[in-house]
Amino acid sequence: MNLILERSKFVTYYTYIDTIFEKIPGFRNYNYFISDLEYNHCEDPRLHKNDFFITGLELYEIVQKEKIQFLWGVLSAFKSVAKLTPPFPYADGNPAFWQGSPQSQADGAEFEIVCWDSCRTLFIGVSEEIQQSLKILYPDIKNLDEENRKRKKPNTTSHNFD
Repeated sequence: MNLILERSKFVTYYTYIDTIFEKIPGFRNYNYFISDLEYNHCEDPRLHKNDFFITGLELYEIVQKEKIQFLWGVLSAFKSVAKLTPPFPYADGNPAFWQGSPQSQADGAEFEIVCWDSCRTLFIGVSEEIQQSLKILYPDIKNLDEENRKRKKPNTTSHNFD
């Protein structure tokens, strides 16, 4: 299942992932490969690199302490650390999210969290359990596949899908 969080009355700032990691503890049980990352600020050196793995618990600790807004980025969730080779998952400029039923970009990923231009959060390939938890937390979260069917021609250059 693919979901999109946008224009929600339950979200003050998009792509702050601290809330989902706090309210849905299962997110902390994965290892995340983080790629195409841009954020507003972060003092913690663990995020000062490109294309890397971090445990869900470490990521939770960082986002709780730092209150980071990820502007762009893909967080690919794995049960254990995997060996990945380029090309790595990316968000910025990726038109695949806005067509049909997007798939995880990283081979073997359980699901992906995509931070899109600080104004949308996408959840690609989430399980029924995660989907239900997200719908409880964000009752107005939408099915991305259905939203894609409604779109006429996405304008991926301006990032405006209204």
